[in-house]
Amino acid sequence: MSNIDIRVAHPYFRLKRGTLTLFIESLSTESILGLKQKLLISLRAHEGSDYSALTLDRLRLVIDGQAQKKVSEEGAQQYQTLDDGVSIGTAGLSDEQIVYFIIQQQDGTWEEPYAADYEADAQDMDMMY
Repeated sequence: MSNIDIRVAHPYFRLKRGTLTLFIESLSTESILGLKQKLLISLRAHEGSDYSALTLDRLRLVIDGQAQKKVSEEGAQQYQTLDDGVSIGTAGLSDEQIVYFIIQQQDGTWEEPYAADYEADAQDMDMMY
């Protein structure tokens, strides 16, 4: 019996914010703007979504991968904002990579990237017992 490869033909990315993770498939030749458009469609379709008024200009995609990770003089982690006009391949994104999406606040500032770390939470719970 032969092994069948059931992976998708196109790479997908894990787009995260808080406790929400969306898996979005995309081509490496597609622009970051195209990925944001797919994200916005998915967010608006998400049950119980509060993203109906969100627009593309108030949405950013950022990464913190090892190659792109920078640390400021104070030791705080810095994130790289992905340029809308660049292709996914040119941006260096890889299959299954985590990409954070952040939203511009009413006062014009951008929120800090954050995604729940369930593995760390599970380890903490194990230590409690």
